Amino acid sequence: MTKWKKIAAVASACSLASLATACGVAGNGDKAGTNPGRDSQASISVTDVMGRTVTFDKQPERIILGEGRSVFATSILDREQPTRNVVAMGSDLQSGAPSFRDRLLQTHPEVRDIPEIGSLAKNDVNVETLLAYQPDVITMTADHYAGARDTGLLDKLDQAGLKYVVTDFRQHPMTNTTTSMTVFGKIMGKQAAADAFNTEWTESVTRVKERVAKANKKETFVWRAGGYFDCCGSVKDGNIGEFVNAAGGQNLGDSILDTEFGSVTPEKLIAEQPEHILVTGGSWAPKGEQKVSHVTLGYTSEPAKAQQTLRDLTQVAGMDKVSALSNGHSAAIWHQFYDSPMNFMAVEFIARWLHPELFVDVDTEKHWEDVHKKYFPFDASGVFFVTNPANPADLANPQ
Repeated sequence: MTKWKKIAAVASACSLASLATACGVAGNGDKAGTNPGRDSQASISVTDVMGRTVTFDKQPERIILGEGRSVFATSILDREQPTRNVVAMGSDLQSGAPSFRDRLLQTHPEVRDIPEIGSLAKNDVNVETLLAYQPDVITMTADHYAGARDTGLLDKLDQAGLKYVVTDFRQHPMTNTTTSMTVFGKIMGKQAAADAFNTEWTESVTRVKERVAKANKKETFVWRAGGYFDCCGSVKDGNIGEFVNAAGGQNLGDSILDTEFGSVTPEKLIAEQPEHILVTGGSWAPKGEQKVSHVTLGYTSEPAKAQQTLRDLTQVAGMDKVSALSNGHSAAIWHQFYDSPMNFMAVEFIARWLHPELFVDVDTEKHWEDVHKKYFPFDASGVFFVTNPANPADLANPQ
């Protein structure tokens, strides 16, 4: 009887409490589905973004992606088979990034058949469910880690012997992106690909920072999912605010919010009159109560529609009095950059938008197409960056 068969037998015979305290479930077992061309016998150690070092006796061959949008990272590291060795994944990809999922299914329809496990952070996943997939490793985001700690799930994972690693593209992307890609590279047996990507990421971000180092910091309000959620959600000391600060801006949320994520009233924005407003948009299904559309961005978006939905945000109650939305000082980026290793492209766009005189030689749209050809299993399409020109005549040539 294999070790995993023993675990399954024990799990069926024991209650969760006894499984956690006495059944002694191990985190590794006999596996199937090796990754060609990698040494599956060599032990590896992975240090995640929480500073935890996790050691594996051999290369993991059964992976649970706690967040479905982790395929942003796995697609970069393994274009031929982005979900190689993935036995289950979080259920957020369809709701969070539907246009990316649709493009991925066009080239890799097998992704549709991967079981979904729900959310690690919302306490709707139990240890028995995870054990059933016989994982060598479970990936979770820093948000999942905090949520699972609070619900007691981490203790249960530890007691059951299930190994997990923590990644982060969302809380502190400017410091955790390369570490997270290294984590994925190691557990996927794609360390060389992770190293190559991290080199390009670092070079791109460094290039932007060097150009804007002596420029005046442009005050910028980040409006999360403008038009989709109640006005006006923003961020403090992290997330997309880090993109703004790295790109030569000054994230207004850092000084006016009390928490990592919070809301600002239109009245507050009217009083503040931020110099620039950066909106995030996506390809989400409209909510029934939406009176104004969110900015439509993603793989199926069209330039004219993207720009028009950005301009229409002045129709949100009170926002017509916030001058940055109508004087050419607003722009929008794809919301999912906040959870993607491709966030360096958002940094470049924001820098070019805030300091165009420093980036006259930079074509961000061409760069975006190039990184798709280099890293993703499909070509670029749609719209991911859009500006709102002060002159309506410029709508004929949307950026």
